[in-house]
Amino acid sequence: FAGELVEPGEELIVARGGRGGRGNLAFKSPRNTAPKMAEKGEEGVEHWLTVELRLVADVGLVGVPNAGKSTLLAASSNARPKIANYPFTTVVPNLGVCDLLDDDKQGVGSLGRGLVMADIPGLLEGAHEGVGMGLAFLRHVARCRVLLHVINGDSK
Repeated sequence: FAGELVEPGEELIVARGGRGGRGNLAFKSPRNTAPKMAEKGEEGVEHWLTVELRLVADVGLVGVPNAGKSTLLAASSNARPKIANYPFTTVVPNLGVCDLLDDDKQGVGSLGRGLVMADIPGLLEGAHEGVGMGLAFLRHVARCRVLLHVINGDSK
């Protein structure tokens, strides 16, 4: 684990570059105004990295498979997630932006900032032990500000 960038403008150095060489400008003289000579720089550090972009959402919709998370996302935003009558229709998170109304001084609502909602694939008991999507599920919910647990209203 090399580090994490959370705030805008943050920097992280994971590999130092080598010292640069001297280009042909360093060898320019009044007699040789266009030298065809340059020095190579030093080698830099080389690494293979795995970079992970974590989902950042205001609200994460979690719940058991077929609880209606995708339906709620489709009804409250312009997102069009796949909706079907079988478990694990959602295999990757879907994002939707809900427009919130700001009341101005005259009481008339105007479009304000957007609320980002994420439809997270189905939650199963034992996800921390690898059941269902396992740790992949937990990684998706790590960056949601609020988790909204959607419960299926059907009783059996």
